[in-house]
Amino acid sequence: MIEYIFDPQVQKMLVEFYTISGLRVGIHDANMNILLEHPVKSSNYDELRFCDKVRYHSPLFTRKCRECDLRALEYAKVTKKAYIYKCHAGFTDAIIPVMAEDELICALMIGQIKYGYQAEQYSKIVSFIDKDKLDDALDADLREAYAAMPVLEGRKLEALVYFLEICAQSIYDNRWIKCTESKIIENFKAYIEKNLYNKINVRHTAAALYVSVSHLSRLIASELGTTFTKYLTNRRIEEAKKLLAMTDISISELASHLCFGNASYFMKTFKKYTGMTCTEYRNAAKAKKCICETKCG
Repeated sequence: MIEYIFDPQVQKMLVEFYTISGLRVGIHDANMNILLEHPVKSSNYDELRFCDKVRYHSPLFTRKCRECDLRALEYAKVTKKAYIYKCHAGFTDAIIPVMAEDELICALMIGQIKYGYQAEQYSKIVSFIDKDKLDDALDADLREAYAAMPVLEGRKLEALVYFLEICAQSIYDNRWIKCTESKIIENFKAYIEKNLYNKINVRHTAAALYVSVSHLSRLIASELGTTFTKYLTNRRIEEAKKLLAMTDISISELASHLCFGNASYFMKTFKKYTGMTCTEYRNAAKAKKCICETKCG
C-alpha cells in the first residue's frame, strides 16, 4: 500500500469540520481503507457508534457496508463529483473525491446520518446479528447507540458536502496529501512484475498506485530514466529471453502470453531490444547451456 504523508492542514481541516457539523469525517484511499479521520474510532467498545457496534457483532453487516461504500466510491470516481447516497442500512452517507486530473487520489467521507428514530429500520439492522448474541442487554445498548446517531435535514447536509468539496479541492491544489515517491517507484516495479502476462497500461497502473498518470510518468522519467511503455516492454523482453532459453514455447504463444499482440510485432521488438532474432537468441542460449553442462560434467 502507498504510504501517505499528510500536511498538518489536513488534520486541522477535519477537526474544524467536526466542530462545525458534529459529524465524524474520514479520508479513505481508493480501496476504502481509512487514512485519516476525526474523531479517531475508539478502541473501546462502549464508545463506538451504532454502526461500528453492529459491525463488531456481525461480519455480514461489515461486508455489506464495505460493498456499499466501494460502489459509492466507484460512482464518485466516474462522475468526479460528490455523491450523496443511501447505504444498505438506510442511512445517508456522502463521499467526496479528491481528484488529480482524471485520477482519484483519495476521498473524504461522512455518513451514518438518519432521519429520526425508525423502529422498523432499527429492527432490520439488528437482524444481521445472530439471535443467540442479541440478548436484552445488547439490545438496550444498541438502541441507545441508535438513538444517539446524528440527525440532519437534507439542506444542511448539502451545505456540508459543498464545504467538503472545497476542502477536497484545497487538498489537491495545495498538495496537502503526498505519497512517498520512493515507495511509488517500488510499488510500480512490483506491479509491473505481477502483470507481465496481463494487458495493462499507464492508466491502469496509476490507478492501482493511487497517483495521477502525469505524476507517475514524471516519476518514471526522473527515477528510472525511461517511460512507462519502454520500461514495461523491456521487462517483457527480459521475461521472453528467460522463456526462450528455458522452454520450447513457440514464438506466437510467447508473443500472446506477454501481450505483444502478434508474433510479427514481438519478433521485431525483440530484435530491436536485443540485437538478435528470437531463433538466434534461443540457439545461442541452448549452445551456452550445453557448454556449461559439459564443463560441469
